[in-house]
Amino acid sequence: MLTVILGLFLLLTACESGFKQEALHGHWEAIAITEEGTPLAVDPNQIKLHFMASDHYTYQSTLNYREAGTYQIDGTYLFTRDTLNQASTQKAVEVLKLVNDTLQLKMMDGDKERQLTMVRQ
Repeated sequence: MLTVILGLFLLLTACESGFKQEALHGHWEAIAITEEGTPLAVDPNQIKLHFMASDHYTYQSTLNYREAGTYQIDGTYLFTRDTLNQASTQKAVEVLKLVNDTLQLKMMDGDKERQLTMVRQ
């Protein structure tokens, strides 16, 4: 009986994929941004994300761009909905890595892949 319970536990944990939303909570600052593997000519330190436990986020980027709204994690995807800018739609990026101090996101800009690497502040 113990073997069956242990087997079910291992099966359930193996099937669980993705990241926990709580792991995002806090302030993040970019340290690198690449497009198709080549660093972009922008100051990554201007890119900041703040994820709150209330499922809200704020984002600031280069050229004084700002967003704020709600977020959720589903599997390996981070979905955001900007409520600051009118006519915004839900956006999705892939979470490649999320550990204590590192967040790495993959997104598409047209047909080009961008990767953003951030560190927890």
